[in-house]
Amino acid sequence: MVERFINNKFEEDYLSTLGYNAYQKQIIYQNFTISLMIFDVGGQEKFNALRKKYATGANTAFIIYDITNRNTFANVGAWKNELYQIAGGIPFIVIGNKADLQAERQVPTDEAAQMCSALGALSFFETSAKTGAGVEEAFQKLALKTYEFYVT
Repeated sequence: MVERFINNKFEEDYLSTLGYNAYQKQIIYQNFTISLMIFDVGGQEKFNALRKKYATGANTAFIIYDITNRNTFANVGAWKNELYQIAGGIPFIVIGNKADLQAERQVPTDEAAQMCSALGALSFFETSAKTGAGVEEAFQKLALKTYEFYVT
């Protein structure tokens, strides 16, 4: 999803993040330039130390799960708790990715939206890194909500 946002590309043979990838992009919002430093860190347990390192000092976050893999959805609450332990009560948005794979869906949208509300997420999106659907909107919303949280 980050590769789609930063470079407007999708790689069919993409492997989930191993370790971390770092990116930077600027978004203009109401005459303000918001610089995004994006750290894409794998969700697997073996990357706990990396997540801690890159979440420390974060101002906001996406928590991303795969709509075709219920196990990733089951981890969202734990990832939110981990994020809050490391970075405090920062604003976050939950993303259900792979929305283009409706036939393989394991997590109903309404179930995910309810859980996100219960967790205190600022917003919930379903996106497709493959088609680009919802990706730009999710990042724009994250920038807007971060701006509102810290500036207003």
